[in-house]
Amino acid sequence: MDAKSPQEYRRENRPIRRSLASLFLCAGVVCIGSAQLSAQNLPWPLALISNGETVYDVVNHVTWLTDANLPARQRFEIPLCDASFADPCINPSGIMDYTSATAWVLAMNNANYLGHSNWQLPTTPAAPAMDSSCSGKGTDGNSFGFGCNANALGYLYYKALGFRTPNTAVPIPPNRVGPFRNFQPEAYWSNDTQSPIAYFVFADGSQGGGTGGDFQYVLPMIPGKIPGTPPASGTGLQVNPDGQTVYDPTAGVAGVTWLSDANLAASDTLGLPRCQTPITPMNCVAQDGSMTASTAGQFITNMNAYDHGAGYLGQTNWQLPPVAAGCSTLNCYGPGNPMGMLYYLQFGLTAGTPVVEPPDIAVGPFLHLWPYPYWSCAVNTAQAPIQAPCNSTGATANGSEFGFSFGDGYVGTANPPDFHFVTAYYVGCGLPGLWCSLLSGF
Repeated sequence: MDAKSPQEYRRENRPIRRSLASLFLCAGVVCIGSAQLSAQNLPWPLALISNGETVYDVVNHVTWLTDANLPARQRFEIPLCDASFADPCINPSGIMDYTSATAWVLAMNNANYLGHSNWQLPTTPAAPAMDSSCSGKGTDGNSFGFGCNANALGYLYYKALGFRTPNTAVPIPPNRVGPFRNFQPEAYWSNDTQSPIAYFVFADGSQGGGTGGDFQYVLPMIPGKIPGTPPASGTGLQVNPDGQTVYDPTAGVAGVTWLSDANLAASDTLGLPRCQTPITPMNCVAQDGSMTASTAGQFITNMNAYDHGAGYLGQTNWQLPPVAAGCSTLNCYGPGNPMGMLYYLQFGLTAGTPVVEPPDIAVGPFLHLWPYPYWSCAVNTAQAPIQAPCNSTGATANGSEFGFSFGDGYVGTANPPDFHFVTAYYVGCGLPGLWCSLLSGF
């Protein structure tokens, strides 16, 4: 499905508040019509049944948390992160590293949350187990990329909720961050050409690296100050007279000039086509403005060739921002990392803090879902991965763990101390006994 406005999501994807009578009707439809209905094509109100604080997956017989970011509201006595980020800890937004994610699930089980002590992280099949639905295969033998629906989170995105990659599950509405507009709490491409390609994340202030085929955002910049604009005054962000560019005197020797629209591609692709799939048409832009690394390069080329060579806003030296080589994952800012300077110094944010938060809308029966990667547990088992126990020893030899993004439907891996969001489920039916009995044979 195409990305929709938050208002459309609010109207069309309200969480179920089903009375017992209507629940019986839906259960009856499943039981009576199961011969005609395919488990892979059920509309989500039949495949995912809300019971208030939990959501029962009729097809896979697991019970999810309705609150897809419960750690932001219930930490189970795990402390908030401070400047040391000592494990375990949880940031106020709910984002955390993998060690903290496992500690949070353990604490939830120790508290017997909602009467259950068998909560677990969602699973992803790891090598030698394979997911034939995935678009790629990594050097460690793991399936990754787009289309992966044999993992628990991918099943929700692709099958149960019916999203099509690379569309986001939660579109970010127009916003203002200082003199900027339309910032995304996500990763932004740099001008790095090495593998993995470096990016800066405005969801938590981290610098990382990923595959060029993932979809991320673009914040164009110009080195130095645009000639003819007013002289710099002080060290704060300075909006140029046209209101379309912002000068940051602290980034680099001569500073940098930013485009004030932090997601121009959502409204203007500069001639590039919108994506039908992640790779078709070539060099395409998703509905929400995200794109692959190669497309980001073409987008910048089109900016500089804009208006028959005059350049976008009359400038022909637009580029992707550089990043500092060998920088730490968090608190990386300095003259060689203008995005880090913007996040930490000009916006005054601390690591683990999103530049903006997503709208509080329902996505199917789920609440508080972030369009960002969620931690997933690697399991190398032939058992149906959604019901496999979480006994992960890492997705790769270096201890990386899987993450699934509801921003574009991408499965990848991340190294500690990367931050992701966290949700959980337990194997079994969380509905009243009668309804579990009615649905058990589906």
